[in-house]
Amino acid sequence: MSKERVHILGICGTFMGGLALLGKEQGLEISGCDLNIYPPMSDHLHEMGIDISEGYDPSKLPEADCYVIGNSISRGNPALEFLLSKKANLISGPDWLYKTVLKNKRVIAVSGTHGKTTTTAMIAWIFEDHNIDVGYLIAGKPKDFEKSARLGEQDIFVIEADEYDTAFFDKRSKFIHYKPDTLIINNLEFDHGDIFPDLSFIFREFHHLIRILNEEAQIIFPTDDLNIAKVLNMGCWSKLISYGVDGNHENAISLKDPTNITFTIKDETGDLDWDMYGEHNARNAMAAALAVNQYGISLESALVSLRNFSGVSKRQDILINSERLLLIEDFAHHPTAIKTTLEGIKQKYPTRRLVAVIELRSNTMKSGYHDDHLIESVSLADEVFWKSEDFEQVEGLVSKKKSNSKQIINVDSFIEDFDSISSPGDIFIIMSNGNFDDISKKIIKKIND
Repeated sequence: MSKERVHILGICGTFMGGLALLGKEQGLEISGCDLNIYPPMSDHLHEMGIDISEGYDPSKLPEADCYVIGNSISRGNPALEFLLSKKANLISGPDWLYKTVLKNKRVIAVSGTHGKTTTTAMIAWIFEDHNIDVGYLIAGKPKDFEKSARLGEQDIFVIEADEYDTAFFDKRSKFIHYKPDTLIINNLEFDHGDIFPDLSFIFREFHHLIRILNEEAQIIFPTDDLNIAKVLNMGCWSKLISYGVDGNHENAISLKDPTNITFTIKDETGDLDWDMYGEHNARNAMAAALAVNQYGISLESALVSLRNFSGVSKRQDILINSERLLLIEDFAHHPTAIKTTLEGIKQKYPTRRLVAVIELRSNTMKSGYHDDHLIESVSLADEVFWKSEDFEQVEGLVSKKKSNSKQIINVDSFIEDFDSISSPGDIFIIMSNGNFDDISKKIIKKIND
């Protein structure tokens, strides 16, 4: 009997590539196509023996039992139009994932505007460190795992659950399909300005998610996020597990210094001394510890694992650590993420000059919606360099920041001038949700030459 054949349109995205890995592990015949075939996901897929074709030429489409459609695929795409004309069996990525994998799993879903990838990787790592072979799908490159997705032997599956839309034919948020048993809501702010007119539309999507949770499900969230409180006040039928920061809470975080934190879960208390920094990562760790606690792992056991957590690529990723330069790369897609990351770095290195190099790449950042917040978010940086396709937007930001704010017109020119731009002992943090014209690699080459 031949294997079921699945062809994925948009296969090189982190989520869709993860689906391909899961399908291959299940023994399905997986192939896919994408307009932009790029590493690390393309290398990852090739290593797994998954055939990828470049572009969306209908003549290159194989016969398949079903075609999984990524949310980057829209009407007018020639492959999609051909499949619609054929009345082919189309399914969205999240729907395929639920029906193929999640339906028979206990699902831990990590949602919120910030920290999803890191928190998901933390939870997966805690289980791994306890020799519990759970499944996971992480929309990034976790340093503690060889792959970004796996099925796992256990009936637990950890997934990064974002509110972006599902497919061209299903405009509900992707996470509505996952039906989690444990839901983490890290935080809630306006994002994805290309699909949500305002924050109320995001509230509605989270409310729809909460409406489908069963009574035994747990929702883990911070007490001080008023937007999460607004969503929960719209209606909630599941178990609430909250935590607070530096206060009298049953579950609490006490920040002694940037890298030394005390956690309390009910009557258990433990300290975490680690290499990661910033209150936002302490919150991610608390959410992870509370999640695994629902599955029998004690706070102290979780903290032991987190002390050895390696993190995720492009999340406070230290690329150079020398007296000449500390070079850090971070996935920045929102002013709050920029602000909390800079706060954490400044707390850990209070005497070093901090230079932020920021690419305005996400749809929300490019929209101008957050421009005033962007100015505030970089207040701790000693110098800021902005890059965007929209020169006028950057000129506006530079004019407001003036003395310590500059525009990058061309990355290669920036690299040529790097010796004059930088000083010995500087911290340079590269912030983008893309590859930023390989600026990090070019700085490393400049330093090493």
